Amino acid sequence: MSPDQQAGTGAAGPTWDDVPVLDEPPGDGYYELAESAWGAIIGWYSGVDRMVRCPERRVHMVTEECTDRNGTRRTTAPRTAEDQQIIDDSITDYLHDAGVPARPGGWRWFAELPAGHTGPGIESLVNRGVADLPADHVRPAQVAPRVREVVEGVYAEQAEG
Repeated sequence: MSPDQQAGTGAAGPTWDDVPVLDEPPGDGYYELAESAWGAIIGWYSGVDRMVRCPERRVHMVTEECTDRNGTRRTTAPRTAEDQQIIDDSITDYLHDAGVPARPGGWRWFAELPAGHTGPGIESLVNRGVADLPADHVRPAQVAPRVREVVEGVYAEQAEG
């Protein structure tokens, strides 16, 4: 697949809907991508052929902490649909600004682990690669090419090895 197709600019390019669906999370050999723009863009540049997804069935909890002169109070409650929409919208906005198609909500996303790598290790490589950019490169469109370069490099190592 051409880079333009994977970036979402090719007419016949892949979409998030091309990612295979599993009923349950995959086993060894995959890692769960963070539920964030960062996790989404790392997944996208890993390639739809290196990802799987399963329905999100977990109940996410939100903890609020309020401190005032009477002390600190904590409350924990399930994440609301409104909370989830805010998360999904922020991911979509970031991906749009990076030139990547919007990712559908309601799924857990997993990327195949290249030999010799861990999920946190890949994220660390991406973070270091982005940290090397000029200080004024903060917009998603400026950061995305470096993320792509690092992620594609990780998978190229696997192909060479």
